[in-house]
Amino acid sequence: MGKYCKVLIVEDEFIMRQGIKHMINWESEGFTIVGESTNGKEALDIIEEVKPNIIISDIVMPILDGVDFSKIVQKKYPEIQIVILSSYDKFEYVKNTLLSGAVDYVLKPTLTPSNLILTLKKAVNRIPGMKLMKNDEEYYHSLIEKYILGYENVLNEKRFVNLFHHSCFRILGIDIKSLHGKNEEWIQDTIGKLDEFFQCNKEYINIKSLINDRILFYTINYKLSDDKDIVNRIEKFINNDIWNNDNIFFVITEKFNNISDIKNIYNDRFIPFVGQKFYYKNVPLLCTENSIKEKSKKFDFDKFYNEIKIKDFELAITKIENYIEYAILTKMNEQKLKSLIKNLIYIILVSIEEYRNNTDELRDKYFNIIEEVLYSTDFTKATEDIFKELKMILSDNFNEEDSIKNIIEYINSNYATYLDLGAISQKFNFNYSYLSSYFSNHCKEGFSEYLNKIRVEKACELLKDNKHYVSEISSMVGYSDHSYFCRVFKKITGYTPSSYRRLKILMEDKSDK
Repeated sequence: MGKYCKVLIVEDEFIMRQGIKHMINWESEGFTIVGESTNGKEALDIIEEVKPNIIISDIVMPILDGVDFSKIVQKKYPEIQIVILSSYDKFEYVKNTLLSGAVDYVLKPTLTPSNLILTLKKAVNRIPGMKLMKNDEEYYHSLIEKYILGYENVLNEKRFVNLFHHSCFRILGIDIKSLHGKNEEWIQDTIGKLDEFFQCNKEYINIKSLINDRILFYTINYKLSDDKDIVNRIEKFINNDIWNNDNIFFVITEKFNNISDIKNIYNDRFIPFVGQKFYYKNVPLLCTENSIKEKSKKFDFDKFYNEIKIKDFELAITKIENYIEYAILTKMNEQKLKSLIKNLIYIILVSIEEYRNNTDELRDKYFNIIEEVLYSTDFTKATEDIFKELKMILSDNFNEEDSIKNIIEYINSNYATYLDLGAISQKFNFNYSYLSSYFSNHCKEGFSEYLNKIRVEKACELLKDNKHYVSEISSMVGYSDHSYFCRVFKKITGYTPSSYRRLKILMEDKSDK
């Protein structure tokens, strides 16, 4: 019995790797690609894991080039056959690799499907006991994938005559990475259960495809008489049998009648919906037959910026809330919507960071809330809460009269304690630099000058009472340094504390007489 010959591609140029991967129908020729690397070192790290029979390797690569790589492979894995890729001007390199045991070389500028297959089969002949297997299912899968990805401009329906006997087609699929990331166990379990479903329902002819290791889909061919039942049967299977998971989300397209239409159906009626679980809470299977995907209009950034510029935050936030409602109605792409709202929130926070000292904390808090939301209904509630809080913050910060009144009341009540602008800015949630200028603009003097004035006023009242020593009064009004208190007092009143007390006592005596 034959088997697939496993091929590892080692090439540092992405376009060249892609070209090789899609140059031939590998499985139909009896080969399968088991891995790819960008240099010899990476390849050595995965050889034990993928166990290739043949390695296609470039000569000139970073870190570990093809010559040294070939020598190491031939010494450590003599059973592996190496095919060298080279340009015209690297013949000396090629000669060295051939001397190291490479089976053959192919010039990149002349690489064609036919000479690649010829070279690969030459390598197969050097592998003891290797007989190639061909798999028709893999062949059809490859044709469909290449057509969808644009490597083929036309899909020849005649190639599928021996496979698809019925008149109706649908696509059933899931975005496996967006739902479960790199949980390979779940992915393999999903594929296994779907395969089992189709094995139990042999009247549905199917071809399984996996695009970019992300989009798993089945091209289903069935009788017209089964059209009314196919969605119900698949939905029942998904609901009752296989996944106990609220996050599951499959899409099945409407019916189409020609396999050549699969590209348009895939791009227009499958892909736009397959990432839309955000809008379909508790819906494990969406049929696109009655679903409409509208294109969302762009958010009006110009008007938004103007409102931010004139600090009309109320109107700016209202515009965001209205757009969220519209975006959800038109089912805008989840990540685009989340990125847009995070961007708009960031713009608002940047515009207030000159006087608000915790905008970074707010940004992280709001961004985390937005990213963690799984469904549109929860997204609406989460953003409502965010904007409600933002409006309160903006209202507090822009009611300047109340803000400065609260700060002054605090200073007047706590003048005897240690006070500095940094502590007050933290307490009232102001940016330090902004508060400094904000204070000067409203009080016509700096913070230190204002605090000294309040303390001296309180000291004057205590000096008039004549109940405490001057040194005691100094502490009572917030000065730990008596001499400094005396200097400040004289600067503001023109008198020393002792002179001021004598003057006031003398004036009171005269008034009594």
